[in-house]
Amino acid sequence: MPLAPKLEDFPKIRRALRFYQVFAYVTGIMLLLLCSEMVVKYGLGYELYAFSNYGVFTFVPVKNAVAPTGVDLSTGILIAHGWLYVVYLFSDFRLWTLMRWPFAKFVMIALGGVVPFLSFFVEARITKQVRSYLAGREAEAAIPVEATN
Repeated sequence: MPLAPKLEDFPKIRRALRFYQVFAYVTGIMLLLLCSEMVVKYGLGYELYAFSNYGVFTFVPVKNAVAPTGVDLSTGILIAHGWLYVVYLFSDFRLWTLMRWPFAKFVMIALGGVVPFLSFFVEARITKQVRSYLAGREAEAAIPVEATN
């Protein structure tokens, strides 16, 4: 019989699920921003700068003769997505550990932050699975033992 989450861990599981939900959306949005940035940079040949010598928010050609002086938002998006994905993996690991799922499930959830739009679908599926499991186990625990005989 596979290991099942303990009833006393259910509050921790709910908190871990909420943390996972938030970072699934944050990671999904950042991944979409990253993909958009890559299309603009490599497809159109522009980088996004803030507060540069060209203006507040400006697309600057990659092969520009004069280097911009502002904040390179293109690189900032890359770095932010990388670190937020690490937090997403932590939230995935926390939920996976508390739910006592097989390792393949951890990998499936982790891939949600790598493929564009997938984190939104994986988050909805995982949330539904966890909530239905918790509700079923709580209903099971509420039934007195004498009533089942």
